[in-house]
Amino acid sequence: MLFGISYNSSQNLLITGVLVSLISSFASNLWNHTNDIEEDALQGKKTVLTQKFVSYKTTSIISMFLYGISMIIISYMSIMLEKPIFIFFSIWLMITWLYSDNIFMGKIFGFRLKTHYIGEIITYGIAYPSYTLSIWLIYSDLNISGIAVALVFMFLGLSGVMIKDLKDISGDRKAGLRTLGVKFIPSKLLLSSCIFIILYYIIILYSIFFRILKLNLSMLLVILPFIWFLQNTFYHFHKKGWRIDVNDINSIRVMNASIYISLLVLGIGGFI
Repeated sequence: MLFGISYNSSQNLLITGVLVSLISSFASNLWNHTNDIEEDALQGKKTVLTQKFVSYKTTSIISMFLYGISMIIISYMSIMLEKPIFIFFSIWLMITWLYSDNIFMGKIFGFRLKTHYIGEIITYGIAYPSYTLSIWLIYSDLNISGIAVALVFMFLGLSGVMIKDLKDISGDRKAGLRTLGVKFIPSKLLLSSCIFIILYYIIILYSIFFRILKLNLSMLLVILPFIWFLQNTFYHFHKKGWRIDVNDINSIRVMNASIYISLLVLGIGGFI
């Protein structure tokens, strides 16, 4: 999607951006699971670490290696393109590392960013826009379009963090965590998540209408998944007073599907 709406960019840069995204996201996810062995075990999650297919040391080394490779590529691109890609990527790397870290943050300071709801909000609020800008700068310049896209993904990240722990509330309580799912009732978290999704769509539509993003009629189709979300998720839960039960699974799926469709529309629209 970033490549599609970034005006003119070469095919080689597309490959570079995708490569950096794959390597760096793999690194951060692996580092997260590496530091979550105890919590994952308490929650009954089946990972390569909880099932002891690989060791903590092995995944730690692989994660650090992947972080290093992605940083080398980003450093090279920063120099070659003469853009501050390195700065935004370093911010993302540092915050995601500290978010999951159970060695220094956990052992020395006695807390981790991901075990407290304030740390969760800070991390997602910083990581999403900084990572978005680092990939955007591979394709384009640091301009108002890039800022708008970074805001879009910031609201997307904040919407996700509000509900990501709902399925793990009992496990988080057993582990003694103070996550959003433990601290706040599900109805408030769901309402907050939906508000952030509305802001996500508003920034997209505002940027298209006022030509902050390049105007393409096909990109205006993003309003369709927005309406779908409002009707089948937001209005559905509003009528219920934001209470959640097992019969609401389809409404939650619509929330997620609408976001994926909106990104697909923007990405394809950018190429047309």
